[in-house]
Amino acid sequence: MTVSRNGRATASHVNMMTDTIIANLPPDGLRVVLRSILASHPEATGTLERETKDFAEHSAAGQLKLNRPLTDLKSLRAVQGLVRCMLGSGLCFQSLPLLSKVISHATDGRRQPLDADRDEILDFYALVDHDIVQAMTAVQKSLCVATGTRALADDERALLQRFEQGLTECAIAAKGRGASHPFSRGAHATAGLLGRPQLPGAETQEILLNSMDLVQPPPRAKETCLLGRRTIPRIFSGLWQMSSPAWGTAPTSKIVDQISRHVQSGFTAFDMADHYGDAEVIFGHFWSAWPHKDALFTATKYCVFHAMTSVTREDIQAAVTERCKRLQQNSVDLLQFHWQYYRNPQYLDALRFLAEDDRVRMIGLCNFDTKHLETVVDHGIEVVANQVQFSLIDSRPTVKMGTVCLKHNIKLLTYGTLCGGFLAEKWLDKPEPDLYDPLITPSQRKYYGAIRSWGGWVLFQDLLKTLKSIAVKHNVEISNVATRWVLDFPYVGAVIVGARMGISEHTDSNLASFGWSLVQEDQNEIEKVLSQSKRMEMFEVMGDCGGEYRN
Repeated sequence: MTVSRNGRATASHVNMMTDTIIANLPPDGLRVVLRSILASHPEATGTLERETKDFAEHSAAGQLKLNRPLTDLKSLRAVQGLVRCMLGSGLCFQSLPLLSKVISHATDGRRQPLDADRDEILDFYALVDHDIVQAMTAVQKSLCVATGTRALADDERALLQRFEQGLTECAIAAKGRGASHPFSRGAHATAGLLGRPQLPGAETQEILLNSMDLVQPPPRAKETCLLGRRTIPRIFSGLWQMSSPAWGTAPTSKIVDQISRHVQSGFTAFDMADHYGDAEVIFGHFWSAWPHKDALFTATKYCVFHAMTSVTREDIQAAVTERCKRLQQNSVDLLQFHWQYYRNPQYLDALRFLAEDDRVRMIGLCNFDTKHLETVVDHGIEVVANQVQFSLIDSRPTVKMGTVCLKHNIKLLTYGTLCGGFLAEKWLDKPEPDLYDPLITPSQRKYYGAIRSWGGWVLFQDLLKTLKSIAVKHNVEISNVATRWVLDFPYVGAVIVGARMGISEHTDSNLASFGWSLVQEDQNEIEKVLSQSKRMEMFEVMGDCGGEYRN
């Protein structure tokens, strides 16, 4: 029997050889092994989170007790890593003093790390800026209780106010040096949590003012469909990648500039959520200044991940108010609703309250399975969409969901259609991805697992080769064929393509998905590969749409 750091006795024993493995595996290897263990034994996740929480609290206390400034990039990154562990294990408030140490380093411009040049430290600050946004999102989620949302306690508010004061001092110091505020996104998020206006910074305001000069409305999308009472483009720009710095990060000004470029290319619909970092806030900055507001389509989400025992009209209205406030809009074009625990039928009450709210123009669902989608419809609640995962690799919507959607004129808004970028020329004739590679994104780790469950890398290569031959015939790319395959289902309204705003640009490539369809010969060639996969087994193992988040 062994004893963990927190003093709890454990029934298992870490033998010497196992400890040798743990002590000698490189960090990247240890991460891969740990992810594999959790994938095979998800019941161990709780233990990991508890032990991480104990370790993080102990380490943070030691770091703060030292009470000395951080002088090099290595130590700054170590603190950042500890902060991220704390956020991941629910220690959002406790992480703020450590974040304050990093902010203090930026405030004192004389502390240029000896092991980094100016560009390296600015890139690091940009990542920390996103970490602050993550911390504020975590704080907001920590206020969710069984009866709705609680107010900040006095000590919590005081802690946030001290944290905000540090951000303000950093902004003043940066301005005095003629530099931009390195943590502007974090400052906006913190101000919003404290109930203060979240105004864009000077650089962002300049871009917004330039946008005002664009008197011509954006071009009409090359392909549209009717969603409820609105005509929408059949590709949405998904902003989920703003929820984590793992996909990269950029300053607000660059993000707003790229949103503008998307709109000018005809991609006028944007999908976001209450938990996608500051996506709603930044899009709200853009929306407030864009002169052709009627051309934009705003889709966001209200997600209830916690066990909610009492659903009141006031709580639901407060959630809508928060969405409108962050988006700087009086109403939301499409509010998509996620409810984690089906065993509690109060999701029907929540949807009724949303339907009563005139600020919600249309209601959609998010990751609902067929059974509960039908339950919603049977109770007379009008929904126009359900957002689910759908791709050549994960075709579960074709089993049951599609038929019900056609029956009730409900459109699917699909994500994961490009499998985190795996359905692209980049991976054709390539070996399996190296999960040790730091450039592998969380999405790719997720969808690589799906590819393995679907049929493995060899069969996936056969699929890519088939898609490539079809792409050549239509003068497009593999990603366009994969997107087109999903778009050609009559119950699909739009595909949501993740956009790494301010980091990478794919609007021209996305446009090539429009204006053509797969012919029967193309469908037959694709089906030859799909028929060899384990697609039905995936339905049985993962469950219907959204089951992967609830099993």
